[in-house]
Amino acid sequence: MTNDFETIPSIASMASGRTVGGELAFTFPEVSEVIRLCTMNEIAILGVEIFEVRADGYFTKNLSVYDQHMKSNPEEKHQWTGYVGENNALAEEFIRLNPKGDDHIYVLTTSSWREFCKVQEMRQK
Repeated sequence: MTNDFETIPSIASMASGRTVGGELAFTFPEVSEVIRLCTMNEIAILGVEIFEVRADGYFTKNLSVYDQHMKSNPEEKHQWTGYVGENNALAEEFIRLNPKGDDHIYVLTTSSWREFCKVQEMRQK
């Protein structure tokens, strides 16, 4: 499934590749710019994972996991911008505190308002 953030050309063009699961992968420092672009496009960063890339191109152990769970989800569209801003600021801080070299990739878990509403709708069924 393609995430909404993957359809934004400026974000997709910054990817260094894809994971085996098809997720966009980014290197440092480009990942920081991707987070800023997500904020501009109202895409919330829900998590950041950092993986080491082996010489054969496969990923080894997960070196770090960042996962932000908001205490209260936005219930209306007008709350989304604040939700995005708060999550994305935490993601930027995590990246700043965990800069890795070219032998690592960052994978972002994201959600647009449309995707968020779809998940909430599925939970109610």
